[in-house]
Parts: sequence; structure tokens; C-alpha cells
Amino acid sequence: MKVIAFSYIVIALSVGALSSCSSSEQADTNRKKTGNSKQATKPSYRIATVSQQRVGQTIQLPGEFRPYQEVSIYPKADGFVDKVLVDRGSAVRKGQVLMVLDAPEVEERLVAARSNTLKAEALLVASREHYRRLKASSKIPGSVSALDLETAYARMKADSASVLGEQANYRALARLKSYLTVRAPFDGFITERNVHPGALVGSGAKMDRPMLVLQQQNRLRLVADIPEAYSVGMREGETIAFTVSAIPGKEFKGKISRRSGSMNQQFRSETVEIDVDNTSRRLRPGMFAEIMLSAEGTPGALAVPNTAVITSTERQYVIKVQDGRAQYVEVKQGQKSGDMTEVFGNLRPDDKIIVNAREDIREGVAVL
Repeated sequence: MKVIAFSYIVIALSVGALSSCSSSEQADTNRKKTGNSKQATKPSYRIATVSQQRVGQTIQLPGEFRPYQEVSIYPKADGFVDKVLVDRGSAVRKGQVLMVLDAPEVEERLVAARSNTLKAEALLVASREHYRRLKASSKIPGSVSALDLETAYARMKADSASVLGEQANYRALARLKSYLTVRAPFDGFITERNVHPGALVGSGAKMDRPMLVLQQQNRLRLVADIPEAYSVGMREGETIAFTVSAIPGKEFKGKISRRSGSMNQQFRSETVEIDVDNTSRRLRPGMFAEIMLSAEGTPGALAVPNTAVITSTERQYVIKVQDGRAQYVEVKQGQKSGDMTEVFGNLRPDDKIIVNAREDIREGVAVL
């Protein structure tokens, strides 16, 4: 019995020792896992240097072709359309007759004005001669009263003013008659025709549409809105390349000829015009184009990787490494190209910044 009891005691001690060893090993294993987890969660920072360089890029902007000159031709005088000598698509030269209007009353008024002018000129000749003779007779004392001489002089002046008025009226009616013949103000092509012979036109008739529309198409204006960030570096006379979707595989070029000089308040862009030679007439007013604009970047700007800039609802900033600790530096972004972006702020070339910046990196934290 004593032997059996001793055996039970030995077995119990062995099981206790084994349990103790297992607990110790499990504790060591847990401590190692905890240590490895802490090492895995330790943040790692990638550090880069601020560089001074121009960050340029090529962007594509939409543009629209417009005629170099365009005019909607309305009648300057009331009348009926007598002849229409052109039609849609007609090529015309400056001064060429486009239409002829008929207004008989204008002819009659012109004849009456001519008659009144001749009558006034005849009266002026008579009053001038009468005044000349009275003045000659007044040299003999007592032959002509001073009142008669002054009256003759006043009559001559009145007849002279009447002649000037009649001549002005005649010239105005002659100009009005010339409006009945409609001529082209410049070389171009007729793109609209909205009247036919017999139609009543003029200020007395409601003209919803012009009689004719004339466009100069051998030279076009390519109009585009350039964003504020890129308009600053543009120069007047600079050559710009563009493509037209209707003519694939062909690249065109033109020069910046005009700039608005102000920013559109709604889109924050500047309107520019590019003169385009279109002698072949392959391009048409109203077509759209894709302008390829190469931005050279801002002189003296600093550049950092795109991932270094943090944008929050309140500000934009980069995290600078100063004496081994994180320091927030507010910046303004400029142009971008690839993985680099321009920044403007309290930075200097060769400053160290965190490339993989995140909002959870607190200011003042140690950066090793």
C-alpha cells in the first residue's frame, strides 16, 4: 500500500511540473508575439528633399473656331427686295453688290430735295447781288439808309443758311438712296440668306433675322479659355499647336494674337484668341479643337512629391523634418507634372520633408 501511495505522489508531482513548464512556455510565446506586434506597428517615414525646379506639363484645352470677321446684314432703308444676287455659300468680294432694294418714295423725296436746293441757291444769288448793289450805292451819302443795308445783309445771311440746310437734306436723301444697294463690307462667304424678291424690309417691318450673314473664312479665330494657373506664363505671339477631331491625324498651328487681359469671374480663366490661316477652308467656323498647351512652370518655384502635400478642409501643408521632429508648414500648390507639384510657402531648397505624409502624424512627434 505504501508503494502504491508513493507512486500516486510521484505521478502528481510530474503532472504539476509539466503544467508549470507549459504555462511558462505559453507566457514566453505571448511576450514574443506582443513584441513583434509592437515592432510591426511602429511607423516608418520616407524622407525626401525639397528641390528648386520648374514643374511644367502639357495640358489639353477645348477651343472653338470663329470667323475672323462676321456681320449680319440688315436693311438701312425701308423698301421691297428687288434683286438678290447671292445665295448661301456664295463667295463675295469687298464692295460687291449683294442685293438691290426698291423704294420709289425715296427717289421722289430726292428729286424734291434737289429742287429745293436749286431754289435756295437762286434766292441766295439774288439776295447777295442786292446787298452788293446797296453797299456800292451807300458810298454816296444819303442815297441808301443804314436800315436798308442791314436788312439786305441779314436777308443774304438767311438765304445762305437756307442753302446749307437744303444741301444737307439732299445729301442725306442721296445717302439713303445709296442704302438701297447692299454691298459686301469685306471679302467672305454668304452663310445665311433669309429674304427673297418682293419681301418688305426695313425699320417699318419686324426683322427677326438678318437679310444676309457674311463671314470671313480664309482666316479664323480660335477662341479658348485658359485657366488662371497657366495664363500667367503665356506670351502674345507664342505658337500654339492644336488638333481637330473632324480631321484626325493632322496637327495645326497658330499664334496667340489677342488676350482679354482679365479673368472670367465664374470660371477663373482668361480668354485668348489664336489667329489661324484657313486659305484652304478645311476648317469651318463652329468647329471644336483641342489645344495642346505646354506650361513651363513658375520660375523659382519649389517642388515636392505629390504625396508630401496634405489637403484638409482647413489648409494645405507639408510635414517638414526639423531637428528630428515633425513640423507643419502651410503651402499653396501650383502646377503639377507626373509625381511632382509646385509648392509656395515657408520652405527652402534642401529642406527635409516626409514623403508618405498622413494626417495622423502629429506636429512635434519624433521622426527617426
